[in-house]
Amino acid sequence: MKNINLKNIAISSLIALSTCFAAISPANAAPQQDTNHLTQKQKNTIEAKQKAKYNAELKAKQQAALKAKQKAAQQKAALKAKQKSQHDSKTKHIDSKVEQSRKHS
Repeated sequence: MKNINLKNIAISSLIALSTCFAAISPANAAPQQDTNHLTQKQKNTIEAKQKAKYNAELKAKQQAALKAKQKAAQQKAALKAKQKSQHDSKTKHIDSKVEQSRKHS
């Protein structure tokens, strides 16, 4: 008899505890803004903040893209300069060989 009463008490306690947690969890959740009962001024303020945030993100993306383009252009210019210097040095080397062969002929 005592075992049955202890089991019933334990089960009742678990049910009460789970019910308590179920009621507390939504209360701790992040509050949702009630946009149905806002004044027009409050709605305008929220809209202005969202627009400013969007514009800031857009500007940051544009600046990042611009920096990437500038970096690519610098790398391309450096590569062209390197290739030109290599081409010039090869041309000078060939010219000097041609001159040496003319002198010896």
